[in-house]
Amino acid sequence: MLLPHKYQLKQQTSFATTDLEQLSPLLDLKRWSELMVWQRISKPQNMYFSSPSYGIGAHALIDHHFGKIELTITKQTELEMQFSVLFDNEHSAKGQLLFIRHNNSIMVVWQMNGAINSPLLGGYAALYVEYYLQQMMISAFNNLQTELKLRAAI
Repeated sequence: MLLPHKYQLKQQTSFATTDLEQLSPLLDLKRWSELMVWQRISKPQNMYFSSPSYGIGAHALIDHHFGKIELTITKQTELEMQFSVLFDNEHSAKGQLLFIRHNNSIMVVWQMNGAINSPLLGGYAALYVEYYLQQMMISAFNNLQTELKLRAAI
């Protein structure tokens, strides 16, 4: 009961490209489900994606056995995307993807901050969510890295 009900995540990696277009899957909510392999790992019951599934206002709705998750892109520029997350119409989070150009690469920083509003088990849930989301971010980065390497090899 004394554990914090808030969580913070930050994951970053560099991609060996100067072409932001190659990183566009990170800006498309429908591609998130593929990059993070939602169907295999978390077994959602239903998924809905707006059309288009990218850009300001794009959203995704995922019915999962743990609850309902809504993702919405709230701001987007060439080098940044912000999004909001709502779990079961009760627990909220904000996230951001930053694209930072370096000489021959682009570093991507993915951050999320959220809170679990359950009084009894909220602290434990926040720890679980933090761990689970961190693994999903790592998976997305790894899968996109692999996809880019395969494209470069062709």
